[in-house]
This record gives sequence, C-alpha cells and structure tokens, in this order.
Amino acid sequence: MPPSPPRSGWRMRAWPALVTLVLLASGCAPTRVAPPATVEDPVSVHLLDHGRHSSLVLPSASPATWIRYSYGDWRFYVERDTGFGAALGALLRPSPAALGRQVLHGPDFGTVLTTQIRVPIHEVLSLEVPRTRAGRLRDGLEELWEREQDSRHEAPAWEMSFVNHPAPYTLWHNSNRMVARWLEEMDVAVSRAPILSRWALEEPASDAP
Repeated sequence: MPPSPPRSGWRMRAWPALVTLVLLASGCAPTRVAPPATVEDPVSVHLLDHGRHSSLVLPSASPATWIRYSYGDWRFYVERDTGFGAALGALLRPSPAALGRQVLHGPDFGTVLTTQIRVPIHEVLSLEVPRTRAGRLRDGLEELWEREQDSRHEAPAWEMSFVNHPAPYTLWHNSNRMVARWLEEMDVAVSRAPILSRWALEEPASDAP
C-alpha cells in the first residue's frame, strides 16, 4: 500500500479545488447594490465591471474631472506577472497590494468612458450618492495616494498608476470586495461581500411606510 501523501502536499492539491468551488458558488447570483433612497445634494459615481475585477469612478474636487480607482495584487498589476502560479499564489496567501488611480477629464462621463478608458468594460453601474460621502471617500484615497508616492509605478497596460496599499490582497480581500467596501462608505447597500465581478443595480428602497 503506497504511503499517504504528506499533509502539506494534500493541502497544495486541495486548495485549487476549494478555490474553484468557492468561485462557482459565488457566481450563482450577482452582488446587488442599491443607492440610498433619499440623497441630499446627490452626485453620480460609477462602478465599472471589467469582467474579473472592478474599479470605481468618483468625481474630482475639480470641475469636469473624474478619478478612477482600483485595488489589486501588486505582483499581477504592477510587475505584470500574470501567470497561473502567480495568480494562484495571490489568491491563496496574503500578498502586497496596490491602489490604482487614473485621472479622467471631460464634462460628459459617457464620452469620457468611451474615449479615455480603453481597458475592457463589461458593464457600468451609475449610482446617486451623497456628495459629502463621495468626497470623504475620495479624500481618503487621495491621502493614501500621496502618502505612498515613493512606491509609485506607471502601468500603461492598465492605463493607471499604482502605489502600495496597506491592506494585503487575497481571494477573500480582492478588488471586488474592496469596491464593495468603498460603495458602503457612500451609503450604498451591498447584498454581500463579492468575490467575482458580477453586479446588479437595484432601485433605492422606498421611504414610504
């Protein structure tokens, strides 16, 4: 009778199957997002579904300017190590993370979307949120961006610049979960913590009793 495989070897083989099961289960239904029902001084923010990951576009403090933010694995996005081993390693254990940023210009977001963002976009979800909440989120991301300038790298393939993000990247803390957290900071209701980039927009809940 052959010897039993070492426990560590069994775990190495089991992890890919476990990840696959988790991804399949999470892909059964979209993550639903709903803006607040009543918004004073609303502003539009835009969730971009890129197929496997997501990014978020917020209005800048400057007129006719937008800022697109994303979060991801440093090795994948900045070092461009997109092989299977690197991708699997980033999913299974905490790895250095990156905050991505792209400045967009133009008063009409539809035109900005089609002329200045050339990475694939599967779907765009636009939500009305409180201006103060969107500004607070943007200011926090900008503060992090400025604080980490020593780590800045340009990534033309993604049309973004990246700096270090302090929260490690894993399957359980990926770009889609980070975008969900950002939405919640703007009073957007998110049905669950997503793993895959699959979203559905719901109407705001009625204020009527």
